[in-house]
Amino acid sequence: MGDGAGDRVDDGAGGDAMNDVKSSALAGPSVASRRRVPRLLLVLIAAFVVVYAAVVTLYALSGRVTSLGPTEPEPESGGVTVVLTVESVDAAHQRADMSVTIDASDALYSGDKFSVATDIHVIVAPVQGSQVITFPARSAPETKEVSVLTGGEIENWPFDRYHADHMLVLAYVTTDGVSRPIPTSVWFKGEVPGWSVDVAGRGKPVAEAPQTLGEAIAVSQRVELSAVRSGSTIAFAFVLLALLVTMPCLVLFVAITAFRGRRKLEPSFMGWMGAMLFATIPLRTFLPGSPPIGSWIDFTVVLWVVVGLIAGLTIYVAAWARWSRPHPAP
Repeated sequence: MGDGAGDRVDDGAGGDAMNDVKSSALAGPSVASRRRVPRLLLVLIAAFVVVYAAVVTLYALSGRVTSLGPTEPEPESGGVTVVLTVESVDAAHQRADMSVTIDASDALYSGDKFSVATDIHVIVAPVQGSQVITFPARSAPETKEVSVLTGGEIENWPFDRYHADHMLVLAYVTTDGVSRPIPTSVWFKGEVPGWSVDVAGRGKPVAEAPQTLGEAIAVSQRVELSAVRSGSTIAFAFVLLALLVTMPCLVLFVAITAFRGRRKLEPSFMGWMGAMLFATIPLRTFLPGSPPIGSWIDFTVVLWVVVGLIAGLTIYVAAWARWSRPHPAP
């Protein structure tokens, strides 16, 4: 009797110990997983803050036009400073739209110090349309619009680059039917969101002032203008492309998990997958700068995003056919 009671007591104690071990074994992973979730959440929040700060900082620093010097040059005596304000970069038509005006020296103004005394002609080339802009006499210099031709390939978006390597800016006046060049300084300014525009001089200034217009065109210092996408545009593009790549990864994970029978089959997920597929094109057209269809991103990213989404939807349909059975009739 005593032994039996002792055995029952021992069995009870052993059973309680086994239950404690099982409970601790079951509780252990859940506690560890609960600890991992906040850490993962903190990592995701930190990554988001870093990316957000980088994109905003790059946007704040972008858009400025870098000109030929730190400040706008004063016109030489009897000459002008040609001021070109870059307003936009048209990548599709390979041109940069600018406004042009002049800051003439006092010697070129009439007695009222408001209007110029003679017609002042400014050559800006290469541009679309007329290469010569005329600021008429007896009027204040006004602003003219020009479109400078720039070479580039938009298909390389967002790494496309547009440039005008031999840009000529030269002012002259005409006296008794003879064109005579006048001292010309050039100054670029402006702010173009989404672009970085750099301007540099090409060649060396001549020691002696040319006497004829033809000679001035031949020896004048050229301007090299280049425009590239700003860092904020590139960062924006890669964030959006990363979101596109994430979509098929999520769909394939859900589809493969369901096909293997490791998660309950939810037929409503097929509607979610179809919505992800139809969201691909709107996201692609939301890319800054509107890259044309057929750019490198379409062959390297967008096409395979669509393939991944279709593959995930196909796998999920196969999982539905494999695991979904009609309920038996009562």
